[in-house]
Amino acid sequence: MSQATPPVDKDTARWVKEQLDRTVQELIGQGRFDRILVEAKPAWALPQSILIGKIREQGPSSGFEWFISGDCPTDLTSAEKASSPREAARHFCLKWQLEAARQGSAGDDLAEIAEALYRLVEEDSIW
Repeated sequence: MSQATPPVDKDTARWVKEQLDRTVQELIGQGRFDRILVEAKPAWALPQSILIGKIREQGPSSGFEWFISGDCPTDLTSAEKASSPREAARHFCLKWQLEAARQGSAGDDLAEIAEALYRLVEEDSIW
């Protein structure tokens, strides 16, 4: 039996839309997509903080990638690396922890963000 999606208040809906728009523009600006037409949709959110979603270039054979944005670095990973938003979040945690370790003390902020996200990943009640 699937759980019903709880109603979303107007502030959360507005925040999610703003995050989607900002994320798409940022990723296009970084050259992460070749086409101008990009589709993005939310998959999970901690309102006013973190959004995890799916993004893809529009086209007949274009698969999706997971993205994360909000109060964290905007990042992408392939759909093959995660089957759910929670698994995508776990992947980003590990990726950022490895990057922070490579950066040494310059990566302290990234390590803190990764650790905070990992605590969320481990919290069953929010997934």
